[in-house]
Amino acid sequence: MNKITLGVSVYPEQETLEEIDAYLKLASSYGFKKVFTSVFSVPGDKDEVIAYFKNFTAIAHKYGMKVSGDCNTDLFQKLGVSEKNLSVIQEMGIDIVRMDVCYMDDRDVTLINNTYGIGVEMSAGFIQPIDQAIAHGANKDNLGVCHNFYPQKYTGADIESTKEINDHWKEKGVRSTIFITSKLPEAHGPWPVHDGLVTVEEHRFMSVADQVRHCIAMGNIDEILFANAFASKEEFEEVDAVMKEVYVTVPRNEKYGSMIADFLPHGDLKRLPLGIALEKGVTDKEKDILYYPTHAVAEYIHFMIRSRWTRIIYHGVSIPYRKCEQEMFHKGDVLIVNDNLEYYRGEIQICMKDMENDGQRNLLGHISKDALCVLNEMQKNDVFCFIKGDNE
Repeated sequence: MNKITLGVSVYPEQETLEEIDAYLKLASSYGFKKVFTSVFSVPGDKDEVIAYFKNFTAIAHKYGMKVSGDCNTDLFQKLGVSEKNLSVIQEMGIDIVRMDVCYMDDRDVTLINNTYGIGVEMSAGFIQPIDQAIAHGANKDNLGVCHNFYPQKYTGADIESTKEINDHWKEKGVRSTIFITSKLPEAHGPWPVHDGLVTVEEHRFMSVADQVRHCIAMGNIDEILFANAFASKEEFEEVDAVMKEVYVTVPRNEKYGSMIADFLPHGDLKRLPLGIALEKGVTDKEKDILYYPTHAVAEYIHFMIRSRWTRIIYHGVSIPYRKCEQEMFHKGDVLIVNDNLEYYRGEIQICMKDMENDGQRNLLGHISKDALCVLNEMQKNDVFCFIKGDNE
């Protein structure tokens, strides 16, 4: 299966090469494979820019990272570059040119089909000209799209528009890249604004882990990049903890007979790891069921997301009623059916709308309010799991 690529961004006009070296070394140690940077923001004449990026790309390549350089036509003129001649870009060691604005004509086809081995990324929103380039013979294998990022609060893209754009490119077979934000107040982008740097506005206010979970849940994103610098070691650890739970190999569970075992999710899987804040008093048996490695979404999502396999896997296991003072369960509450509804006991449910607490379900914990949008992306048959939170 194609795995999501992780990346970072750096801004050479604000950071020394020594700082960049240390940052890329740290990022690469957590599996980050790409670095985005702005080529046209580096001061100096042609020779100085070329010399700088030779050193820059040597650092990135030392850590096994590809360099995506944000370019525009003014920079091309300054460096003597054209859609037909990318020799200077090749000399600089840049692996991918990210065009801030595309040509809007057949020059895009020539650029994408370059013979220099240089990948091309276009702004994801330029649907018509990119579609036109593909129709005129542009090689999709050498093409990707990259969303913009937005430093000003409340100016980021909405979720639905982002999904529509990504769905379009997924259908076309074109890789898409999105930006998330470090939460550190001192993290910076290309401009002196420190309110986060995101593609999707809702991500600005979410934890790093939940931003990544939401990108995974959308199901149509190929690359996730930190837009601002520098993300912290702790944030890399957050991302790493999520990604380690996404791509897994789950053995076939032979315990339940061949027919049931064949239907249980197993093998090489991509799953969505959900964070949960556990309630006090949850029993060890309830935790065993909650943390079963593969839950699968049932066919309809209305009042709840249902994971029905656990009631079969743990058939016959008693789950005593535990009193809960809540009169109503709310969106994001994670529940387990108890002995009061014996036929369904052991079923894990995630509340999507207010539901009466009728004594048939025990409250296990909660999905954070900031991450409720992750639940909105879940579709039937999606595989998911729960990972332990800080309160365990």
